Amino acid sequence: MTAPTSPITAHKTTPASISVAELTLSPEAHAKSREERLAALTELVETRLVNAAWTLRRLPDRERGLLSMRTMIWPDAHASAGDYAPVSLTSLQARLRTRIDPRDIDQMQPTLDLLPLLPDATDRQLLFWAAWHQDGERQAKLPWAKVRRSMGASLSRWTLKRRYENGLKWLASIILAQS
Repeated sequence: MTAPTSPITAHKTTPASISVAELTLSPEAHAKSREERLAALTELVETRLVNAAWTLRRLPDRERGLLSMRTMIWPDAHASAGDYAPVSLTSLQARLRTRIDPRDIDQMQPTLDLLPLLPDATDRQLLFWAAWHQDGERQAKLPWAKVRRSMGASLSRWTLKRRYENGLKWLASIILAQS
């Protein structure tokens, strides 16, 4: 009988672009138990994945701009959602049209570099699509039907939810072991 591998021993190398210092907890959080730190770090990883997916969604589409004879640089956008004229825009449409902050782009790549640390490709897809379909804000209820369609999977929403939570805990335990 073989012993189950832990996330700490399964992946001894990490991508060079992952900044553990950015994902570490405050000094007060280090005084807590390991389970409490893991739960706090799991929430932080989920928030960072949602923000990274949101940043990806807002990147300009250069090919579409070229085809419509527009410039290939950043599209015209206001600095914040509140700068728009009182037009009938939903908050989602206004947030999509705001300019991307360079700090968001700097945080996006290290966060996306965490995904290859998951041993299963399906779990990588699951975490990405679940973050993608949260529309830039962590939601209590995820749209599992949209995630399932994006993945092309036939898993139940309970299986998707369980695998999503386990994937987040896996990544958080790797980060916790490095800190």
